[in-house]
Amino acid sequence: MEFVKTTLGDDPIIVECYFPVTADIVFQAWTDPDSVMKWFGPVPNSLHSASIDLRPGGAWQFLKSKDDEKSTGFEGAYLEVEPGRRLVFTWSQFVLHATGQREASPLSQVEISFTVKGEGTQVRLVHSAVHSDQARRGFGGGWEVGIGNLVKLLAEGAPGCD
Repeated sequence: MEFVKTTLGDDPIIVECYFPVTADIVFQAWTDPDSVMKWFGPVPNSLHSASIDLRPGGAWQFLKSKDDEKSTGFEGAYLEVEPGRRLVFTWSQFVLHATGQREASPLSQVEISFTVKGEGTQVRLVHSAVHSDQARRGFGGGWEVGIGNLVKLLAEGAPGCD
């Protein structure tokens, strides 16, 4: 399946997917750290950690890797939280070196809508203001893989996602 509906490199990145489960279940998969750990990333369970403060102004961080030299991941803050309906948050990719030096991409924004459709939920994700063509291509490919992982997870009725 192709979930990314725009050409890789375009801004914004638009992702759409239908899930045959309730909006509350899909929303939980996006907002519960244990659930996120199961699907976010190139392969399930590939995150080192996930933290989520689910409220407007609350921070989130998904740590991809951590070793003696550096930590890498994604982070941002929630701008809007409407349980089962909508999430809007800022997004930045970061590298934190053991020396304390920190590098981060410019902020972009992700808006996700969860719409009841029949017995399931239509999800539309719009990732906008991504700073470069290379980053848009990388994030677009990443969303394609991650959403595919989420589809599989919810189809299996994974614990923590129901």
